[in-house]
Amino acid sequence: MSLSGSIAMAVLRLVKPGRGSFTDVEKSRRKAEKENAAFTFSMPKSKKADLALLPETEKPCLIIRPHRRKNADKAILYIYGGVTNQWKTQKSMAISYAAAAGTEVWYPVYPAVTEVSLEETVAYLADIYRKMTERFSPDKIVLSGVSMGGFFALQIINYINQRMPDIPMPGLVLAHSPGGMPDNERDWKRMRKYARRDPLFSEGDLRVLEELIPHQETFPGWLLYPARGDFRNAPPTYLYYGEEMLAGNAAFYRRAFKRSGAADRLHIQITRNMMHGYSCMPVFPESKKSYGETLELIRRL
Repeated sequence: MSLSGSIAMAVLRLVKPGRGSFTDVEKSRRKAEKENAAFTFSMPKSKKADLALLPETEKPCLIIRPHRRKNADKAILYIYGGVTNQWKTQKSMAISYAAAAGTEVWYPVYPAVTEVSLEETVAYLADIYRKMTERFSPDKIVLSGVSMGGFFALQIINYINQRMPDIPMPGLVLAHSPGGMPDNERDWKRMRKYARRDPLFSEGDLRVLEELIPHQETFPGWLLYPARGDFRNAPPTYLYYGEEMLAGNAAFYRRAFKRSGAADRLHIQITRNMMHGYSCMPVFPESKKSYGETLELIRRL
């Protein structure tokens, strides 16, 4: 492992910047409401790409076109992470991804999962993907995202199988530290194994987050728990985790892909001494390697 990566993880473990971010349900709900109100949409600018808005959508969806499009026939649906409306914090990542991959990137502002049913959020993102299939060949479309965004990229596959069977599958899924919830205490125990070394998130964070997601009585469990997922006909799917609590989800995704007859299409990498979302930020040798792998997978598509 690289010295720079080891130092970064050591510092994070020392200061624990994310610990305690979800400690009280009502306090966390008020914080989420404040964040959602703060992240209102305004049209951004970029020197690296041309930005436009997809017309006729309920919420804004940026279309990012890099100045040099080497792969103009391909497109990426890039989904930002977080549980609130954090589109501003990660738009530069989407723009950089577009420039590096030489593809068009669609970057939707989706309904925050702290305010609406999880099914409403996934349905909105799946409809954005459907719109992409009207402009691009489905096998040239990549679903990608970080953290909660990676979780949503996988949920679109779920949603197509369960709600939109006439929509073709994309060509590739690239998920950076995708989230999800254990659905029983045995799986929580597996999650704790990784939580002990995670400087950013704790088991308490995830349990409070589960309570923050509203209307759980109205949507099916496969939308929240990876182990219950339906990944029939999934395209090649690559999951990148650091040494983090959410890496416990790897076993749940493996279980679901195997049950769905798609085990051979799932590829999971867990990199020691790396933090949550490391693979979408080419900073350390390990992150540059994983990020480079994702670009190569897009180029081969």
